Amino acid sequence: LFAAMPHPYAWLKLEQAGEQEHTVTARAGHTLTPMATGFILFGGMDGRRNDMGNPAPNSDLYVLKLGNHRTYEWSPIELDAASQVPPARTLHTAVSTSKDEIFIFGGLHSAMPYQSLQDGWMLDTSIMEWKRIHFKPPATGKAGAFSRRMSGLIQERNPPNSA
Repeated sequence: LFAAMPHPYAWLKLEQAGEQEHTVTARAGHTLTPMATGFILFGGMDGRRNDMGNPAPNSDLYVLKLGNHRTYEWSPIELDAASQVPPARTLHTAVSTSKDEIFIFGGLHSAMPYQSLQDGWMLDTSIMEWKRIHFKPPATGKAGAFSRRMSGLIQERNPPNSA
């Protein structure tokens, strides 16, 4: 793990502190969201395969804490066994919506066969609990173009005739 230092604009290699078995596997397509408790890592792909032998994303959840003296530590986040968990995903988005909530949206659940997601989930980092977000259906009726853009409706447009 490396950290960029403002002066003298050089990368410094950080050393892992804590237990080595808690380290995160090399991965891509995950999110790392800064929060008061540390950086929250969710999902991505790390070489795991599904039952058919195809690459598969995961729903791993870790917290990364940067320490003093150029150290860092990964800790897995334990969820209640009865709590909801988002489907495994990669290439999704995540954003902090408050000091203790992260919103994730979309991503890929499977590359073979291709399966994209359009669901939303909120992680409350104060109690480490997921909640599924239910979106309102799009507005119906004849609304202006501004309303269509804001409600997410995209209308098909025919390309102009080149003749």
